[in-house]
Formats: sequence, structure tokens, C-alpha cells
Amino acid sequence: VAQYDLIRSIEKVMLGPERKSHVLSPKEKKITAYHEAGHALVASVLPDADPVHKISIIARGSAGGYTLKLPFDERRLMSRATFLDDIAMSLGGYVAEKEIFGDITTGPSNDLEVASNMARQMVMRYGMSTLGPIAFIPEGEKGPFAPKEYSEVYGEKIDNEVKRIMDDAWNRARLIVTERRSALTAIAEELMRVENIEREEFDKLLLVNGITPKKRQEML
Repeated sequence: VAQYDLIRSIEKVMLGPERKSHVLSPKEKKITAYHEAGHALVASVLPDADPVHKISIIARGSAGGYTLKLPFDERRLMSRATFLDDIAMSLGGYVAEKEIFGDITTGPSNDLEVASNMARQMVMRYGMSTLGPIAFIPEGEKGPFAPKEYSEVYGEKIDNEVKRIMDDAWNRARLIVTERRSALTAIAEELMRVENIEREEFDKLLLVNGITPKKRQEML
């Protein structure tokens, strides 16, 4: 059993089996390629996001494409910086679609849900916002019928804080996509050509475009 087999197992468990019968139109293929390139580029530039192991525009499960990033080592704790970089990375596809095509599709819907949930968890559970060290959700409680541990006044503050975190993440992702436009295009064009980019090939693309790939010691 090699590393290749482990990565394939992770992909299948996380995303489902490949759906090679799901053929994208040329337009959808281009949009998907830029979307995934946006995720991968933002993750590669931000220091606290995990390194990219694979990018694909072959459908798996309900996903039309995906960017797989994995930490160098097993992680039990998440820092505030990692949360913020992961939220920006999650918005990378949305930003890329908007910047390249001047419009957005339904593709980023799950990304928005994931990013919004991370931002809300930061504010409501982990005390990682300007509201300070307060937990607004009892441990283990979630869902629409969970008891509220805060007033309407704090409810508005929570919403504003989540919006602020999301807006900041959007701006960080947009800055990377616009300043590294040539790298975004190079990644997307290679994806359209080969459909899958493994980590070794991706690191070469980064180097050619002036981005240093992440190393284990830098992430410790």
C-alpha cells in the first residue's frame, strides 16, 4: 500500500466514487477549472492553509470538481489563523468565477455553506472574534431547535461578526486571485488539459509562476 492508494481512499470516502460518465460541456469545464484553480491558488499563498495534494475536474459524488488539501501531520487543534485561511480558501472558487467570468454559478454553494459555518463556529463556539471569550452554543448543541444562549442584541452582533469575517476572507481571496492572475490561468489551463493535477506537478506549476510550495518545517 503506497501513498497513492491512501490518497485515493481519502478521496473516495470524502467525496464519493469518480463519475467519469458525467461529462462537462466545454463552458462548464472551463468554469470548473478556474473555480478549482481559485481554491488551489489561495490555499497555496496563504501561510496557514494546508498544502494542496490534488486538484481535479473529474466529478466525484455531487462535486463537479475538487481541490484536496491535507496537512503534513495529523492535527488535533485548529488555530484562529488556520480557520481564517481555510475560510478564504473556501471562497477562492467563488472569487475566481466572479473575477474571470463576471458572474457566478451554483458551483460554490457548498463552499459558501462550509465557509459560513466555520465563521459562525469561530464566533459562537471558540471565542475567536471581537466578541471575546464567550461561548454562545452549549457543547454538543446545534440545529434550529437548540436552545439559544444569547439575547437578540447579541444575535445581531454575532451576525455582524460572521459577516465581517466572511467579508475579510473574500477580500483576501480576491487580492490573491487578482495579483496572481497568471498563476490562476496557468493552473486552470493545465486542469482543462489533463483534468487531474497531482501534488508534484502542482508544485512545479507554482514554482514556474513565482510561488514557493509549502514545506513541512514551515507548517510546524
